[in-house]
Amino acid sequence: MSRLRVGLLSNPTAALGTARRVGRQVGDLLRLAGISVVDLSGPSAHVARARAEEVRDTLTALVVVGGDGTVALGAEIVAGSPVRLGIVPAGSGNDLARALGLPLNDPEESTRILLHALSRPVVTVDAIEVVSTGEHALPHRSIALGNVNLGFDALVNARANSSQRSHTVRYKTAVLRELPAFKPFPYWIEVDGGQRQDLDASLVTISNSGIFGGGMRIAPQARLDDSALELITLEGISRAELLRFFPRVFRGTHTSVPGFAIRPVREVTIGLRHGRALRAYSDGEARTLLPLTARILPGAVRLLADLTPEDAS
Repeated sequence: MSRLRVGLLSNPTAALGTARRVGRQVGDLLRLAGISVVDLSGPSAHVARARAEEVRDTLTALVVVGGDGTVALGAEIVAGSPVRLGIVPAGSGNDLARALGLPLNDPEESTRILLHALSRPVVTVDAIEVVSTGEHALPHRSIALGNVNLGFDALVNARANSSQRSHTVRYKTAVLRELPAFKPFPYWIEVDGGQRQDLDASLVTISNSGIFGGGMRIAPQARLDDSALELITLEGISRAELLRFFPRVFRGTHTSVPGFAIRPVREVTIGLRHGRALRAYSDGEARTLLPLTARILPGAVRLLADLTPEDAS
């Protein structure tokens, strides 16, 4: 393994600074195993991205240490390239890690998985490309691996990100604070090039991994390697029913709720007919304002994980 060169990118702020410490530990363990490690971490995502993109073509793999937003950053850097993406969960939600069955809060086991995977066949997973399509919007493209949130879930994500509490607590608190004034959004939507349809919905999520919000399995059958996304909608539900909906997602009993629907798609364009501006969130990070287009990128990311393709679900 002495010829292998691995980039290491830690989020200095993830989990209140825990990721920085975990990143140093993982780097030391990789070096002890004979891997050449280059630390690409920076004070901001912009700096870290610039450092990683400058040396990307010299790397065997890019290992990211942090939460879902850091994983998404890593996916953007390596998508479409031969460089494999390694994940060490060290964030608040870690939903992508949950979807992949990766160990949480265990840097040594995470490093063992990375080292083992370096000698194993490549595993590829799909990604979501998100592109701004507004008439007056600045061009913007991002990559997500887990989900794109476009409804009440996006408002909750925005509020939760401003809290310093644990992920589960701040997500539940954000739900309670956003709920009293919430009204369903008046969307228009085009699916796979079809005709535009109107939709008044409380929840609209485009999912690849099926998990969000710190372990909520919003789309239990979703897979990361099936070349399809799941379009999730929730219509015709009162505020009180919406409040009761989220605990059911943790238990997996929400799919029978009237008005809840999941369908496989490859491309979705979605906007608002009128009303307030709405910013999309993907993998926990703020993205472009609606309207936007989200499409599947089959097999776009080569994963550094101790998995077979059948496990990547």
